[in-house]
Amino acid sequence: MKTMEEFSNSLEREDMLAVKKFFHKLKRNWYWFMFVGFIGAGLGYLFTQVTSPSYQLQSLFLIKNKDNTQLKMDLPFAGSMGGNINLQNHIGILTSYSINRRVIENLDWSTSWYQELTFRDAELYGYEPFDVLYDRNATNLEGVPLHVHMLDSTTYQVKVDAKTMLYGREIEVEFEQKGNYGELFSNDYFNFTLYPKTASRDEQYFFTFNNIDGLVRDYMGRMEIEELVEKADLISLTLEDNVPEKGADYLNELSAVYLAYELREKNHTSETTVNFIDSQLKDVIDTLKVAGNNFTSFRSRNQIVDMSQEGGIIVQKLVDLDTERSMVQSHLDYYRNLQKYLNDTEKMKEVVAPSVVGIVDESLNSLVVQLSDLYRSLEVISYTAQEKNPKLILIRNQIEMVKRNLQENLKNLINNAIIQVQGIDRRIDKVNQQLTAYPKTEQQMMNMQRMYDLNNELYTFLLKKRAEAAITHASNVSDTEVLDRARPELAVRLGPNLVINVAGGMFGGLFVPFVVLMLATYFYDRIKSAEDVVEYSDIPVIGNIVNSNVSSEYLPAIDNPRSAIAESFRELRTNLQFIAPKRKDRSTIIGVNSVISGEGKSFTAANLASMIALNNKRVLLVDCDLRKPSLHNRLKYKNKEGLSTYLTDFSSFDDIFRQTRVENLQFISAGPIPPNPSELLENGKFEELISRCRELFDYIVFDNPPLSIVSDGIIIGQKVDINLFVTRQDYSKKNEIKFIDHVHKKKSMKNAGIILNDIHLSKHAHVGAYGADYSYKRKSSYYYFDSSPSYTG
Repeated sequence: MKTMEEFSNSLEREDMLAVKKFFHKLKRNWYWFMFVGFIGAGLGYLFTQVTSPSYQLQSLFLIKNKDNTQLKMDLPFAGSMGGNINLQNHIGILTSYSINRRVIENLDWSTSWYQELTFRDAELYGYEPFDVLYDRNATNLEGVPLHVHMLDSTTYQVKVDAKTMLYGREIEVEFEQKGNYGELFSNDYFNFTLYPKTASRDEQYFFTFNNIDGLVRDYMGRMEIEELVEKADLISLTLEDNVPEKGADYLNELSAVYLAYELREKNHTSETTVNFIDSQLKDVIDTLKVAGNNFTSFRSRNQIVDMSQEGGIIVQKLVDLDTERSMVQSHLDYYRNLQKYLNDTEKMKEVVAPSVVGIVDESLNSLVVQLSDLYRSLEVISYTAQEKNPKLILIRNQIEMVKRNLQENLKNLINNAIIQVQGIDRRIDKVNQQLTAYPKTEQQMMNMQRMYDLNNELYTFLLKKRAEAAITHASNVSDTEVLDRARPELAVRLGPNLVINVAGGMFGGLFVPFVVLMLATYFYDRIKSAEDVVEYSDIPVIGNIVNSNVSSEYLPAIDNPRSAIAESFRELRTNLQFIAPKRKDRSTIIGVNSVISGEGKSFTAANLASMIALNNKRVLLVDCDLRKPSLHNRLKYKNKEGLSTYLTDFSSFDDIFRQTRVENLQFISAGPIPPNPSELLENGKFEELISRCRELFDYIVFDNPPLSIVSDGIIIGQKVDINLFVTRQDYSKKNEIKFIDHVHKKKSMKNAGIILNDIHLSKHAHVGAYGADYSYKRKSSYYYFDSSPSYTG
């Protein structure tokens, strides 16, 4: 038994042998590697030429946390302009469709001009050969190339040949039409006017009307926005573009649009406050003016210089009470309006801060500011998030929760305000009763002064609030600063890279045949060499029959004695003694078998028998394939009498022999096809034939029927001295070797040997008999073998 070390060494040798076989195959197919590698390098070069260059541009934003400590006021929004920074909100706005569409519209990229080069088209951004003017309401098909050729200083020609989609169906647009510079070019598909700029008659140009929506989506897809450093308030904008100037213009315009949007959002609250106060001031000023005029006229008319000291005190009390009631009433109106607007998003955006009307309730201020911030966050996230986005759902839930808390708070505040108004009204009634003690004229003057003082105080309060809101508005600046603008001269070229593409194409080309050969080696189930036979069977390979290259000769070993195939059969004849040495007292019977038809069994049997006969041996060749005989046709004999007629007693022993053109070689054909071949081979007559032939011949060669089709071959194989199994290179399958090994062991077909037939020396490396390596060399019209059989019995 083999030790574990010996077994391991055996596996290692087998692996090394497989690797050497594979590399030998790679070496034999070197020309495919060179050819496909050259093609790959050419494709890499062509790819470089046809691909437009790509550049990467970058812009850097700083999100500042502004703290307006010097401008803190009695306005909740004044302190909320800075505060916590949510970089994701900024990124969401920058990636929103509305912002990016505004960028494209501001840049006015409605058309794009290109120059036709040899391998590709180059965009002429900033160097447009013509100006295109058109009415935005006019018909102009988008995405259709219009090839413009300058004819002379006044005319041009437009050529279009393309397919496009119109109203959901594909149409073909094809026309050639001339136009004049400065005049309307019009047809069923286009309406525009051209003005020459830098156009040349020798160049080929074309332009397209861009689809704005598609252009926006394209730039949004190519732009990357991310936090530059974790826990830092920096945002990096990166864009890939074929034209660095165009990419830089897009990023810089995006920065400008975003800064304007952010500042507009920051000023929204203060603008709303100023507008609200202005509307209130208008009414208060009118009322104050009327009250002042009435008071002055009344004093002049009644010649009253001033009221008494006690009357002044009563008027001041009434003014204070009226002011207090007016303030509480304004609070109550604010509460009711706020309650009414809670479910109206647009109205809520226009609601002024509670402090504008003098409300100092911290809980209410906090809830209103919180709700405003949530609505703003919802709007930002809605630019990019889908309906079922978890963050969107979370904000909506938070909005509902704040609205419920605000609703509950407003109920309590409204009730308290109503109670306060009722209490103030009762106090005013008491003070009014004190006025009844004064003369009627003085009472009227007191009431007029009271109205004037009330409106004057309200006017002063509103002016103060407006000044605060205006100062806040003026002090607002964007929280975002562009640290690095995109610059075309700093653009990084991403590709195409000629060296990388050519090298990649070449290595890709080298890799293709490597993979093909590897897969072919792995999945190829045909026998390529004797090594495959050795791998799947313990039966030795005793012969390698090379391809004869002459299809018309059935006995090339005889007709071309100095050929390579003749040497193959001489080697086979010699190696037979290693399978079963020749006994002097009896003849040797050789059975030539194959698993399936087409492997060269009959050819091998005929040529082997002929080669043995040339060695001055009496040889008999018998066609034992009683089901589909063919050997008689190859040897050009009739098949009226043969083995089948002898086994059925229709022919005598002497009548079935035929002398061949090879001296010492006789032939018995299969005879007419019988209905029961297997029964004939086992009726005893076949053993009688063998016994009588042993006395007349030194060697008997049986051409047996295929083993996998019928059992006849196994019956005959059990009666012979040597069983040869013929396989064919690139024809026989590896599973057939396993089948041969199984038949040899289970069916007692003794002294077995395998022959590898039809070997093409240029196709595969092979191993000779018993593992010896053979190489064929041509020298002086002779074939020599470098062989060293290692069989030891």
